[in-house]
Amino acid sequence: MRLHALRQVKSGGGSGSYEPTRRKLPDIVNRQAGAFAPNPTSWAQIESDLERMSKSAHEERMNKTASKAIRQYCVENKVEARELEGFPLSFSIGVKLRCWSPALFLYADRMAAPFFDMRRTYRLTRDGRRFMFSVMHIALRENNPDYQNVELEILHLTDTSDRKVRLISEHGMRLFGYDELEAMVRETYSLWESILDERRDATARPYDDWDDGLFGSAAS
Repeated sequence: MRLHALRQVKSGGGSGSYEPTRRKLPDIVNRQAGAFAPNPTSWAQIESDLERMSKSAHEERMNKTASKAIRQYCVENKVEARELEGFPLSFSIGVKLRCWSPALFLYADRMAAPFFDMRRTYRLTRDGRRFMFSVMHIALRENNPDYQNVELEILHLTDTSDRKVRLISEHGMRLFGYDELEAMVRETYSLWESILDERRDATARPYDDWDDGLFGSAAS
């Protein structure tokens, strides 16, 4: 099943990138470095930056829609965003994973470390969410006592015209241990090499970066 998903990813999974939105997340969520909040970056400035960073008109539209949905979520839920410090989780084969957004969300009743799943296609499956939560748990909570009480959440942008944000909680989910994660990463890299071997003769670029969809599934 994972081999089939990787073949789909290698063939192409989506018509644009959300990298502009990821790069602008600190401004979109109005992340603050300290107790004194600076004036938030205006929406007009964010739109201008997204337009400049996007590679096509379609990519510009999808990033503006996603960014607007994220900002609206923060406003509606009265989120205060702070800096989130954490080191990537390292594995023995040389892989380092960081599965969280660069902001700590302060709600009225809790603190949470979010991961934004923005994709319409190859969105995270249940196992993919377990994987993400598990990496976040070990890298943030186990490795940093300051974050022991921080909740973990995936904020999924729904496949609707306004991309409304849906919160997915870790509650009730058994997380993977480090050894299980290590085995999964090894397996996935091995499968990815198999895909590259299949297509090496058909492409001028023998090695490719991982796509966001490795632990996701195609949208229905």
